[in-house]
Amino acid sequence: MLLSRFRQKIFGTGRKEIPLNLLSHLWVEKEVSEKAALQHPANDWAHQDIHQFYNQYIAPNMTALGTAGPVIHQILAILDNAGDCAADIDDSEEEKLPVSVTLREYSLSVARIAVDMIKKTHRDYDMILGKILIICLGHGLGALSSSVTIGGVLAKTLLILDPMIQDLPFKQDIVLAILTFGENHPKAEAAKILKAASCAARKKEVESAQVFSEISRPDVLDIKKIRAAIQSNPE
Repeated sequence: MLLSRFRQKIFGTGRKEIPLNLLSHLWVEKEVSEKAALQHPANDWAHQDIHQFYNQYIAPNMTALGTAGPVIHQILAILDNAGDCAADIDDSEEEKLPVSVTLREYSLSVARIAVDMIKKTHRDYDMILGKILIICLGHGLGALSSSVTIGGVLAKTLLILDPMIQDLPFKQDIVLAILTFGENHPKAEAAKILKAASCAARKKEVESAQVFSEISRPDVLDIKKIRAAIQSNPE
């Protein structure tokens, strides 16, 4: 199995026990059953952007999402509860995200862009919608942990996602996409989609940060200076 080989690469082939205190902070203790997710589509989310995303992309597509639905719900719950940390995603080839961008904001942005992409390029996009949403929403979850781990954010992300995606038929597609999307030319279709969406989201956030930084400069739109200038030059 691909994930097993990846674990061996990180931790070695010997059996090792990792103390719970080193892994406990990787988890958000909120389990959501498939039945609960389907029966309560209008959830009380703490953040408005999560609420809007769920209503636009998840609730209308619960039937198409199938077994991916509860997993997506769990990932959104994690982002809603703990996603205010910086989106520290390992990708040396891309522009660094502004420190003000949270993991929640970045992940939602990547997912929105990816869904728009597959809607335009795939006739039966709903067949891969669940898989793509899990990949895009969950590919940066490792940033939730401050622990130092061989493999960095990517390794921690797979450790967090593993129990959630264990029974999904496309588990290996998810693992492969997250493992390889940072390559120059990823081969897997899902990895290509994640890479394109991630690049677009990064570019958008960097450009937005530049614009707002210019607007927030003291010499830009200084109302006091404008009023003073008008008062000193009466008609």
